[in-house]
Amino acid sequence: MKITATILLLTLFSIGANARTCTENDAEAADIAVDNLNSWEAIHKNYIAYAQCDDGSIAEGNSEAVARLLVDKWPETVKLQSLISHDSGFEKYILRHIDSTLDTDDLNRIITLSSESCPAERQDLCSKIIAPKCREITFVINHRRQKYDLLPEFG
Repeated sequence: MKITATILLLTLFSIGANARTCTENDAEAADIAVDNLNSWEAIHKNYIAYAQCDDGSIAEGNSEAVARLLVDKWPETVKLQSLISHDSGFEKYILRHIDSTLDTDDLNRIITLSSESCPAERQDLCSKIIAPKCREITFVINHRRQKYDLLPEFG
């Protein structure tokens, strides 16, 4: 029983010891870095350095950077696939940033690209983008329709 308790305490301690907190300096650096996320390598370096600060406006900036690369530089997803194959946490990070903060046109374009322009060797990545984003986009569109349908008529 004492061995089990000791193992449990060591496990909890090691988890806490590895968790990083976002310091004020980290948050400032992460906020500045968002403006320079113009490649998958840059986003990956940002993820490694500042994942602990991925919240609020910083997270929105990260999401926009992910969307810009997917929409504007789709052929470069080969590099994204390479980074993801070596870092499964980065894959989760990327997928988390394809979210409802993005423009509906960008979400539609990501779905179109991942369903119609996906090379065979990246089908796994594309299917992880398509399925969750179809649900996300449906939610966003329905939410916007409900919001505007509930407005009182003027005139």
